[in-house]
Amino acid sequence: MFRPGPTVNAPQGEAALATMAGELRKALKGAGTDEKTIIRIASTHNFIERALISRAFTAQFGLSLEKELKSDLAGNIEKLLVGVFEDRHEFWARKIHEAIKGAGTDEKKLISMVILMSDEDYKIVSAIYAKNYGKDMFHAIDGDTGAQDWARLIKAWMKGQNNAAMSPEQAAEQLHQAAKGAGTDEDVFISIMCNMVPDVYRAVAVAYHHKFGKTLRQTIEKEFTGKSEFAFLLCHDYLINPAEAVASLLKTSMKGAGTDDELLVNVTVLMSDYFRGQAIAGAYKKFGDLAKDIKSDLTGKYEDAMLAMWGFK
Repeated sequence: MFRPGPTVNAPQGEAALATMAGELRKALKGAGTDEKTIIRIASTHNFIERALISRAFTAQFGLSLEKELKSDLAGNIEKLLVGVFEDRHEFWARKIHEAIKGAGTDEKKLISMVILMSDEDYKIVSAIYAKNYGKDMFHAIDGDTGAQDWARLIKAWMKGQNNAAMSPEQAAEQLHQAAKGAGTDEDVFISIMCNMVPDVYRAVAVAYHHKFGKTLRQTIEKEFTGKSEFAFLLCHDYLINPAEAVASLLKTSMKGAGTDDELLVNVTVLMSDYFRGQAIAGAYKKFGDLAKDIKSDLTGKYEDAMLAMWGFK
């Protein structure tokens, strides 16, 4: 694999998952909603298991779990819990479609949704996108974006090959030359970042720091601005360690005056099964304490659900 993704454990047996479907029915039935039970089941099962629980729910009760959750919940907790029980790759395809449909493009949503995809995710999401929307996903994105640096980066990322035939030292030198002087040669950054396996890219970052006395990340921050800075940094972080990219997006969603709940929910739905507890806390450490940031930005059952999904409850 060129860009392998993280993995989750094999799903539990059918009987255990059928029991969970029964517990969800009780939690959603009657006058009040037992959010605590729904959160517990969502946060103690991975996305494969949750999809099977959702299927078992329909098989046992003739009801759509998605519709039941939507009718009983509201606001951000609804978006989060409906999202985590949805098929993960269906959710992903839908979010990419939402980012490019209509008059404008939601660039940050599109960038984050594309960069987080492993090779396997890209294949599955592309197939679902074509089935659901009748278009090739790459062509749909290409048709909706121009020649800005961030747009060229994500398109190259989707088509990247492991063909950067140079040593880490050579790549580090090329990147240094590309960033020298008045302008930046974005082509060099795009070519290296999108066509190099993560292990080799990490060696490039080490060689760059050793040779030039500053990190490659610091250079990207200096050379790019706006959405391109966001895209190139996210790409860099993903290649260094996908958990770093996830931590960076979580910080982006919670920094400043308001919370970007959509980004926070999207990243949680797609990535919390892979990086939870100490794994995400460690990657987030350079920004602070993730559990504390969630507690300070969110409230109520939405806060409880978010903490649980990241393994802090």
